[in-house]
Amino acid sequence: MNRLESMAEKKLREAIENGEFDDLPGKGEPIDLKENPFEDPDLRVVHRLLRNAGFAPAWIEERKDIDATFEAARTTLARAWTLFSKGGKSPSDSEWERSVREFREKVTELNQRTRIYNLKAPAAVFHRGHIDADKIIEKIISDANS
Repeated sequence: MNRLESMAEKKLREAIENGEFDDLPGKGEPIDLKENPFEDPDLRVVHRLLRNAGFAPAWIEERKDIDATFEAARTTLARAWTLFSKGGKSPSDSEWERSVREFREKVTELNQRTRIYNLKAPAAVFHRGHIDADKIIEKIISDANS
């Protein structure tokens, strides 16, 4: 195999040196990345139609929705902490506890949706990590106190 590879590399190098690739169409132009070469050819037309209509495959839309829902829940909790801390109330007040409980419930729901999303995503590189509610709550409190 090495001899065959060496011969192929030698032939390519000689062709490049002789200028046989100089007049190819598209030379000097950016590569057209509109088509994904790794995309399933059976789904290529469907994905193009969805993309042109402003949509993405279902697993991408699901990821966007999970991210947006999490960000809304995190923002709501941060606003609640700001209101409680500015009002001179302690974080053990029943309203703050209710806000934290609702946030934890939302995170539990989002983590369940994330498990399902990770099963739908075509590769591990697209998987989303689970949300640690305790870390988020601690970060909101520490950021507000900074």
